[in-house]
Amino acid sequence: MLSVEVRPADPSEVDDVIRLNRLTLPENYPPQFFYEIFNQYPQAFVVAKSGTLTVGYIMMRVEKSLSVLKWVNRAHVISVAVHPSYRRMGIGRALMMASCAASYSAYQATEVYLEVRITNDAAISLYKKLGFNVHSTNRGYYSDGEDAYVMRAELPLGQTLQSQR
Repeated sequence: MLSVEVRPADPSEVDDVIRLNRLTLPENYPPQFFYEIFNQYPQAFVVAKSGTLTVGYIMMRVEKSLSVLKWVNRAHVISVAVHPSYRRMGIGRALMMASCAASYSAYQATEVYLEVRITNDAAISLYKKLGFNVHSTNRGYYSDGEDAYVMRAELPLGQTLQSQR
């Protein structure tokens, strides 16, 4: 069994995250954007490491949002990726759990949302298992014109899952 450590990123690992983003996803951001998110939300910027190799990451920010006449902190999954050679090993789930837990405890987020390609069945399945539900569809969200589901869940994730049992 391969040993993979999931933990908050170190500043020296942001360039590794940028390289992994370029390798695995068609949606890329300028390098300064990664550093900005890391500097603002370092506890929710999580990496998966196999030895010295960065094999996965999740980048999340927390936004203030008006919800039923009160302001809430809502975590937003900006980007999550796992190296193709390390997929289907539970790394994506571990990244989501770690970043959502940090968003809840460190940044007082009470819910989390993300956008996912409507054709990304593997990711949608994972998110549903974690307690996310499809909230809406963003037409033409991605640069290639593909639609995205907006999926949401309450935090902490484990609480949502326990209440469903």
